This record gives sequence, structure tokens and C-alpha cells, in this order.
Amino acid sequence: MPRQVVLLSGPVASGKSSLAEKLVSRFGFLRIRTHQLIRILKPGVPLERRALQEAGEALDHETRGTWVSKGLEARLGQEDETAAVVLDSVRIKEQIDAVREAYGPIVVHVHLTAPLEDLAERYRSRQSELGEVPAYDAIRADPTEAQIESLQKYADVVIETRRSVPEDVLARVASRLRLYGTGVTQLVDIVVGGQYGSEGKGHIVSYLSPEYDVLVRVGGPNAGHTVYAQPEKEVFRHLPSGSTRAANATLVIGPGAALWLPELRAEITRHEVAVERLKIDPQAILIEQVDRDREGNLRKTIASTAQGVGQLLSVTRKRGILDEPPHPLRRAALLPAGS
Repeated sequence: MPRQVVLLSGPVASGKSSLAEKLVSRFGFLRIRTHQLIRILKPGVPLERRALQEAGEALDHETRGTWVSKGLEARLGQEDETAAVVLDSVRIKEQIDAVREAYGPIVVHVHLTAPLEDLAERYRSRQSELGEVPAYDAIRADPTEAQIESLQKYADVVIETRRSVPEDVLARVASRLRLYGTGVTQLVDIVVGGQYGSEGKGHIVSYLSPEYDVLVRVGGPNAGHTVYAQPEKEVFRHLPSGSTRAANATLVIGPGAALWLPELRAEITRHEVAVERLKIDPQAILIEQVDRDREGNLRKTIASTAQGVGQLLSVTRKRGILDEPPHPLRRAALLPAGS
């Protein structure tokens, strides 16, 4: 039985070969190409993309996709059966299902994708051992290739490679496979904006969130994260912006966060967050209406969002400076049970 089986899927030129090569060179994986299995099962098929596509589709029709799993088993019989394997690549759901049925939990399916214009440009500049079809549009016309992006909904990891260099892709996959070792304490990943906001922090957190068990939000409702998800955009002012994409993750509002209770309650309802998912640190602080009223006068003067955050922090951090005696520090621990 192999230690691991990694299935790669994705359109032509999405980066599958590069990832497979790095898994071989960096971590000693055994790379098995499906076109090699095709030529074993159908001797005489030329090493040319269109011919291989047609032969693969014929095998899918004859075996309902099980030929990949059977070919993998036969190939492993000739190699070290305990090797870690990367299969480059699977092209229909039935192939994936057959491999999962044969090898169970050691299978990890990675889908790579990129915008069509990037794929076409990469294809024009690439070098390949296969006899290639001249135009990328002609490749996309193949029925199996045309539906290849549908496989991402069955994948364990989906990576958009437009803004990810091959080393970044490898790091994400290697982390998912625990190739860097498990003998260290798991760390926390932190997203920090380096400008004045609107850098895309919310989008990044939302995109990566399904890979995490805990999502943490700090700060206050003076600004929100808008995530353009299907079917419509989502706005988060208190909750982590990945709250709906990572449906099983624990949500944490950290110490020092400023909370406007009406909006927090509305947001919990809007995003259908179960009570047991949300944890609020007792050192979080509640904004009151008086904070919003006092800060409202500053809206035009300093371009304040007038959410009461600045006023609240002034009261709690600069006692004695304000004209009126400050109200005591309001802790989120005073939230009613179930809020």
C-alpha cells in the first residue's frame, strides 16, 4: 500500500506537471502519468495529445473510469509499493471515485486552475514531450477537457495559480500533505494589511478559510470586509470573512475587539451562525449609542466612519482627558447568554 496518493486535476497548462516534478524532486514522490497508463493499456497510441485524449475517453467509456485505478495498482506492483505517489492527472469524476475506493483516506485530490487567458498564454510558451495541438482553443474543444473545471468541487485542495508561483503551490500542497513534518506545534497564520485598508485581506481570508479549523477577527466595525461570493456579495463587520465558506470552523472575536451589538446580532442572523460556533473573548469591548453620537460630529472633520470605535477607545485608553467623566470599560462578557 502506498503511503500517499495525490491526484492532480485541472486544465492543460494550469501547473500540474510543475507541481508533480517538485513533489518528485523535493519529497521523493513516484510520478505516474496517465498517458503512460493509456499506452500500456492501448499499445500503439502515439505520444500525441489528441490521440491520447481519444484513447483515454475510449477507456473511460469501456471501464467507467476504473482503468486509472487498475493501471495505478499494476504500476505500483513494479515499484516500491510503499512509495508516495502523484498521479498526473485525473480527468473525470469516475476516475477519482475509483482511486478513492481503492486507497481510501490516503488519497488527496488537488485541483489547479487559472483564468483562460493565462492558460492560453502559458500553453503558447510551454515545451512538452507530447505532440501538441497548435491552438489552445482546440484543446478546450475536447469534451473531457471542456468539463475539467467541474472537478474542483470534488477536490480536497483547489489552488488558483494565476498569482501563485510554483514554489507557493508546492508549499500549500506540502502543508496539506504534512510533508514538513508533524512533530512541531501548529502555528497561526495572520493576515495583516500594509496600506490603509482595502488591500484584499477579507478576500484572502475568505479564499483560504476552508483549510482552517479556527478563524479569528480583531478590530471593530468602523470598516468591514466585503467578499464577492456567489450568488451575491457578503459583508462582514464583526465576524471573520470566511465564516460562511468554512462552515465547520470555530469563529473567534478576539480581545480588544470593539462590538456594536445590534450589528453583531444582525450579522449572526444574516450568516446563519450557530451559537456554538462563535466565541467572544471577555476582553472585547461593547460600543454604546453614546459613543456613536459623540463620534458623529467628527464624520466630516476627520472622515470618520462614525461607528463609535474611536470614541470608545478614547474613553477606555485616555481616562481623564475627556470633558466628561468616562464611563467604565464595557466588556463583551456582559452579552446576554446566546447573543
